[in-house]
Amino acid sequence: MLKKKVIGCIATGAVVAIAITSKVMANKAKKTTYVAEAIDPILPRKMGIYEKYVKRGIDVVCATGAIVVFSPIYLGVSLLVKTKLGSPVLFTQDRPGLIGPDGKETVFKMYKFRSMTDERDENGDLLPDDVRLTKFGKWLRNTSLDELPEAFNILNGTMSVIGPRPQLVRDMVFMSDEQRMRHTAKPGLSGLAQVNGRNAISWEDKIDWDLKYIDKVSFKGDLKIIFDTVMKAFIKQEGITQDDMATAEDYGDYLLRTEKVDSKEYKDKQYMAKKILNGEDGIERVKGLVSIIMPSYNTAPFIEETIQSVLNQTYTNWELIIVDDCSTDKTDEILQTIMDDRIRYYKNEVNSGAAVSRNKALREARGQWIAYLDSDDLWMPDKLEKQIRFMEDNGYAFSYTNYEEIDTQGNKTGITVTGPKKITKTGMFNYCWPGCLTVMFDASKIGLIQIEDIKKNNDYAMWLKVCCKADCYLLDECLGQYRKGRLGSVSTHSIKTMIGWHYKLYHEAEDMGIFSSLFNTVRNLVFGYYKKKRYVRKQ
Repeated sequence: MLKKKVIGCIATGAVVAIAITSKVMANKAKKTTYVAEAIDPILPRKMGIYEKYVKRGIDVVCATGAIVVFSPIYLGVSLLVKTKLGSPVLFTQDRPGLIGPDGKETVFKMYKFRSMTDERDENGDLLPDDVRLTKFGKWLRNTSLDELPEAFNILNGTMSVIGPRPQLVRDMVFMSDEQRMRHTAKPGLSGLAQVNGRNAISWEDKIDWDLKYIDKVSFKGDLKIIFDTVMKAFIKQEGITQDDMATAEDYGDYLLRTEKVDSKEYKDKQYMAKKILNGEDGIERVKGLVSIIMPSYNTAPFIEETIQSVLNQTYTNWELIIVDDCSTDKTDEILQTIMDDRIRYYKNEVNSGAAVSRNKALREARGQWIAYLDSDDLWMPDKLEKQIRFMEDNGYAFSYTNYEEIDTQGNKTGITVTGPKKITKTGMFNYCWPGCLTVMFDASKIGLIQIEDIKKNNDYAMWLKVCCKADCYLLDECLGQYRKGRLGSVSTHSIKTMIGWHYKLYHEAEDMGIFSSLFNTVRNLVFGYYKKKRYVRKQ
């Protein structure tokens, strides 16, 4: 009886450990996974019960078992790669993953053992694949040992054991909407195309097999594919290469060679692939234009003065995008009196909160530069001019400035707030150093930012996303005035309420677990105290 209890405890502990590990890895994978914003959306496919609820559990168990059982092989191959090809041992590449609710593919980092050298020509460009693929690299591919690290992709949830193989981003952009339906299933280590010819069959046949798979995803079907994969890929080693080529032909190259696309369409699609891989959003940005994001809710006593501070800017190439969140005061009447073609005014159909309003304004923005100004704060006349010059002269993509506090009547309180000269991703998680009215980033480098619908701290949620792509630098000048004490503003709420908001930020917007959310909330409180002591200056 005691022995059974011990075994039961060990089994339970193992299950808990596996669940925690997969959750941690999934959270980390989300940090490097992004949406292919530049591509047009398609209608997502509804998943069955097995695919939606059961398949993930099987994936986690299989991936964990493979990593444990084959750990000596992982170690051996790692040492061989290190010896014969050098560092890095792992090769990572961005691949199209599962289509999200918005109808666009997510792009994730797929792991493989390195099988090529990094030899380059005199211009620094990589040599052709057939030159860089060594005899050892060919052996890795022929035995499929190079794909062992994909078990970690399965564990972190970006891949499944069985599903359509993840192709390249430059292949995805050439697929029709019907062919892209293959991405409505999570990409797999193996799939129907792999057990029916792999790279030895045509592109059309590969995609047709993938579309047949998504027609009926079932446990029985997945089990059969696993058996066939072991027989064909590992024992018989069928279909590994295509016509003695070092790597399979890209879909776009195939379509161009067979004259199914012309050279113009080929170049346009390749350009789109580069935009996706660079994290660009597909929006045609106007160079030099500043898009000013201004959410508004019941700020009629202040909004006219705020807009005037924009009109007074010495830098005149801007657009002001105001999104009103169903104000019940005289905001509408005031805005009707302000005539300027650079101002665009939108109104939500229902009261939705600042996060929804900011997201809407960001989708409408067309400027290279994105700046933020709440509808009760003020800018100094040379704010935009100085900040753009600061960023262009130093090559920065993300910056902020100092600001001073004013009361509800516009009187200075004698308090000026600054911050660290450089904020990294870790530094931004420590605390929200920038004031919203001071932030500016280069959208041509950062892309479209959209945040979760959280009621408070949504500006902080934005900076966390932007800081994942670029460090933030301080322009050490006071170029804004923050109105403190207005009813409903963050500054009027209790510390207890603000702690709750911070917890929701980490738990909901950043999708962290309970313990991670609590840790970061406490961490934020500590650095908040540090900010008051170090960066809040009183005259």
